[in-house]
Amino acid sequence: MNSAFRSPSRTVLYWSIFGLGLALSIVMALRSQVEADQVNQLRFGWWWIAQDVFLPHGMPTSAGGFSPGSLITLFSAVPLMIWWDFRALALSMVVINMAAFLFLERSIRPALGSRGRWLLLLLLWLGPWRMAFSSFIWPPNYALPMGLLHLATAVHMRQKPVALATFAHVLLIGLGAQLHSSAALLALLSIALFTTRLIKVHWSAFAAATCVTLLSLIPWIRAIATDPSLAPAGAGFPFRGLTLIYPMVRGLGYTLRMASLSLPSRLTTFDFTPAFGVGTDHWLLPPMTLLAAVAHLTALVPIWAVARLFRNARRRRPWSQEADGPLRGWLKGYLAMACCAAALSFAASPTTMMYWQTQVLMATITLVVVIPLEGILRTRHRPTLLRCLSIWTVVTVLLLATIAAAAPMFRQGGRKAAVAVLTADEPLIDELGLRNHCTVTIDENHNWAIPD
Repeated sequence: MNSAFRSPSRTVLYWSIFGLGLALSIVMALRSQVEADQVNQLRFGWWWIAQDVFLPHGMPTSAGGFSPGSLITLFSAVPLMIWWDFRALALSMVVINMAAFLFLERSIRPALGSRGRWLLLLLLWLGPWRMAFSSFIWPPNYALPMGLLHLATAVHMRQKPVALATFAHVLLIGLGAQLHSSAALLALLSIALFTTRLIKVHWSAFAAATCVTLLSLIPWIRAIATDPSLAPAGAGFPFRGLTLIYPMVRGLGYTLRMASLSLPSRLTTFDFTPAFGVGTDHWLLPPMTLLAAVAHLTALVPIWAVARLFRNARRRRPWSQEADGPLRGWLKGYLAMACCAAALSFAASPTTMMYWQTQVLMATITLVVVIPLEGILRTRHRPTLLRCLSIWTVVTVLLLATIAAAAPMFRQGGRKAAVAVLTADEPLIDELGLRNHCTVTIDENHNWAIPD
């Protein structure tokens, strides 16, 4: 990495590593498995294409009812129109995340410099959290590209009202809410950015995007007027996180882990037996399980970075940056506002936060880490940091290889395997390739019917 900063071939090396990450994401998507949530999303696309049924609502919610809007049907059906296989939807996740990352990287490149770009490549693009949760079917996985695009569009709104950027920014929040509820956090962040004058709003574009969002909800509004049971049900109570403290702390903890190698048990229940056999699993499982456990210590890095951000913010007030000032200063203001919006959102949430509800902040918390590390690379502590980054890179590669080969969502069978539970009369089992590539269990009672 040290030589890559100065080498004439650093661009080729950078994009080669980017390509390797993309190739591994594709492999993971092709190996991805399905469970109940994945099957439910596949049903939206399959019903529209195979049975000409376009549902006016989204996914079932855990509290009852269905999420608003029908955008999930489009996101599920279009990939299946290209390739009639469940893995087409997983590959679409890879493509969406790649496009969002490239747009963000180009938008904030002046604020990062060459060293910062390399850090972003390592910590975000090759980060195990991003690699894993952008390579299989799951509605919360749309939250990460939503977060990437929110920051990228905000960059173009920082100096003056820009119609296209404002339209995309508002539409991202309005339509994104139909894919995942974490769009509410982005709405809160946008309000904070506008209030502190970190973004300028083009009001005509704002009104146009709002109209498009409302028009997209007309079929859903008609549906719940006919059948109120389709409306999402409520759970918990407002400001539950602030009242009980633990839910808010849990959300903050998961957000910090997104910028580290501290992974959830969903990814670290390793089993090498399906890929390499019992013998290999016997000797490879203990060291890789230990490595995943030790990797939890890396969560100390984002904790340090957030503490540093707010320690400096008390003196420099990054949210008061001039619009025509350096992009790096504006970016620090955005990150500070994002952290504050996250804390407020987690405090106000009526339910306990889960890690998939914090994916929308993955890019934000990673950049909180990237900026101070990039600064250290310009000091006398550079050699020490480069050695630490080399170790981080090795651990990242080992974890990625292990996840792709042995994590439940990327292997068929084994311990605590992902299992697709379907009903016996669902043709999508064979039509979309689930029987050949996934572990399938038939259960007559595990289904939700097409609403009348």
